[in-house]
Amino acid sequence: MEPHILRYKSYYKEVNKHLERLEKAFKKLRNFGYLPLDKESVKTILENDDLVPILDQIIYRYSKLQETLGKLIRAYLYLKGENVENMPIIDVINMASKYGIALDKEKWFELRELRNILIHEYEDELFKIANTLNKIFKKMDLIKEVIKQLRIDTYLL
Repeated sequence: MEPHILRYKSYYKEVNKHLERLEKAFKKLRNFGYLPLDKESVKTILENDDLVPILDQIIYRYSKLQETLGKLIRAYLYLKGENVENMPIIDVINMASKYGIALDKEKWFELRELRNILIHEYEDELFKIANTLNKIFKKMDLIKEVIKQLRIDTYLL
């Protein structure tokens, strides 16, 4: 099988794995009554050793999902016949939107910024953590839609 197809399949599988685990972590927070998050709920979670792994899972999975999504978009466009290998990511995103992918540069930068905030968060910035995680939770439908739009069945069967 062609290496580009294998790469596409690998990225598609990976983003779905991260998405699934991210959804499960948010579901746990909702089941515990912590969604939407606020400063106090984040403080409570961080003080509970049984709940901290849920936040860690969200931070890790979202970061990996956002990173791999960019790679998947490149692989998708390559399979559509586009030469995107050396293009800046913003040009790749603009091209993807021309293919009907529900992602434009503003949405991409917002997803990226949420990732950057999570990577550099400090436990004493409880409001910032809550706000960022709530925004990610609200973006889950967009992320799922983009992943769905990036599906090329002929390469995934």
